[in-house]
Order: sequence, then structure tokens, then C-alpha cells
Amino acid sequence: MEDRHRSIVSLRSRRSQRASSLSSESSADQEVVRLPVLKRVPLPKTPYGRSRRLLIPASDNLPLVAISMRADAQFINRRDQFRLTLNSLPNPGVQQHVEDACVIGDIVVLGFDSGPSQVTFLPVTTEAPRRIDSKALPHVSPPRMSGSSGEGVRCLAAMNATAGSVEFFTGGHDRRIFKWSADTQSLEEPTVTKIAFLDSGVSAMAYRHDDNSLVSSDTKKLYVTDLTRSHTPSPAQFSNYVNQIHVHPQIPHLTLLEMAMFDRRMGGFDKAPCCTFGYRNANAKFEQSYTKGGIHHTFFARGHHDGTVVLWDFRNVKNIVTKRQSRLTQEVVHTVVADSRVVTFGEGVVTFLNDFLRS
Repeated sequence: MEDRHRSIVSLRSRRSQRASSLSSESSADQEVVRLPVLKRVPLPKTPYGRSRRLLIPASDNLPLVAISMRADAQFINRRDQFRLTLNSLPNPGVQQHVEDACVIGDIVVLGFDSGPSQVTFLPVTTEAPRRIDSKALPHVSPPRMSGSSGEGVRCLAAMNATAGSVEFFTGGHDRRIFKWSADTQSLEEPTVTKIAFLDSGVSAMAYRHDDNSLVSSDTKKLYVTDLTRSHTPSPAQFSNYVNQIHVHPQIPHLTLLEMAMFDRRMGGFDKAPCCTFGYRNANAKFEQSYTKGGIHHTFFARGHHDGTVVLWDFRNVKNIVTKRQSRLTQEVVHTVVADSRVVTFGEGVVTFLNDFLRS
């Protein structure tokens, strides 16, 4: 591998492969605020408080939720772009290590690889936030690995949310994938079912609604589990790490992979992808595997270790266009698109790029 890190995105079509209060007041009740082109929202600094995920609840009157590695939760008004200081939810004093976090409907799920819980729920409502620890501990410490390292959850994938329940998946260092189903009135006692057992620790997952399947990776292999038949065919081989998997929210037959470097031989997904694009950082020695981008229609936005944020337009798969590129003063771990605005999270700062999607 070259010393210069290169992050690559591979887009695949299954058709071609056959393969205060937490709520924001309505705009009618407040004056229209003219927002700057770039708005930085610093979060409280805490020991070991590295940035992990920035999550968007389904209800548009609820704030964004920023989750740190030590499980601090901060809430950001998404319309006027400020931190809701009275609703800050710091770590309760328990040693925890967040590996991943996702949102199902209006419920945030935190996955831990160490600590007393493997999953914690954080319902986002108009009331003061609270944590609900799950009693289930399905993931076990892998053989030849100490109990203090590498046990528990490694990645999460949202599935479904209804008025009374949530469903999601956890992938573990123990190579197991579990489906969780929880009643919103008794989140501490979910039903947990084993779905698959991979060849190595699970690195990334994404659920495909249109065919009820789960796409997962153990870094160098890609699996597609048919959840209707409970069947996982032989995986596709890769020569480099798959760090993140996305299923396009508007076009579910498209699957997007974030990788350290693209290998044109990879298939299988046994065919070449319909397009690839990426960004090369000549100075960074590595790119965190936690780094994650976001999809919005035909755009993909992703921040990088050197603070560069890139927006690609992939509507023409034969000619991928870098639509915008900007350089922030801090590294970026997670990039999302909220209310047609690109928002980044890194080094304890949430940054709104308010004109990034404009022509």
C-alpha cells in the first residue's frame, strides 16, 4: 500500500450486477435567521471525548445528536444551529467505549465494545433526554483475546422503526451478527436473534429494505444475507478494507462502499462497480476506520482526516464530478446531510456548511 492514504467510494447497482426543550419552535413562531455560510458549534471538551457519530432523528423538529467515544451526547438545534446546553447528557461516570451509533426513527442506539452494556438506547423527544441500558449481552469475547479488549459491539445498522418498536443489527468482534427487536415501552429488554457468523470480526453493515437483506463486511470480504431465507452465500473477496457500507436511501438497489483503496479486481458483487471516486490525502499517515460520509440524492459528501470536505455528484456514473471542496480547521469523522445542508463532526466541533449543496 502506498504511504499516502486514499479514500475511495465504490457505487454498485444490484440491477446491473444482479446482485430548553429539545424541539425547535416552528418557523412561524420565530424570526427567520440568516445563517452564515459556515457555522461552527463547539462542544464541551472531555477526556477521551473523541468524535464518533452525528445523527439525525426522523422528526424534523428534533435536534441533531452528537455522540462521543466516551458516550457523551450533545444536542444541536438544526434550524438555528446552536447547542442546547440545558439538554447536555455527559457520560454518567461509567467507563464505556462507543464503537458505533445509529438512529432508528427518533431513537439513538449506542454500541459499546467495552463497559457494562453492549447497547444503550437514547430516545430523542421534546422532554429531557435519558439513557436506557439494554440488559442483553449477546456478543462474547473472541478466543485468544483478553476480556478487556475487543468484546461487544463493533458496528450497527438500522432496520425499521414503527410507532411501538425499533429493529436494528449489531456486528461484533466475535464475528456474530444479531438482530435486535425492542418495544419502545421496554427498551431495556429487547429480543435478540442471531443472524450470521462471519469469518472475522464484523466491520460494517447496512440493511436493504427492498429485498430484506443485510450487506455486511469483515473488512476484506462482503456478505449478503437473505433475511427472508436466513441464508448467507459465499462472500465476495476484496484486497482492501471495507470501512463503511451505505444503501442509497432513495434508490435502494444502489449500494455504496467506503474503502481505504479500490481494487478493480474485486467483484461480487462479483462484477466491477458501476463507478468509483475518492480523495487522496498526501499528508495523512492513516484515515480512521470510523470516518463516514453521507448520501443525498445523487451527491455523496465526506470529510477527511486533514479537514477536507468533498462533495461528489455521481448522477453520471461515467463522469463523476467533484462539485464542491472545502478545508476545515479540524479533522472530520462523520459527515451527514441534514435539511439539505452538509454538516460535519470532528474534534468536538459540529460544522454546518450551509451553502455546500448549492450550485
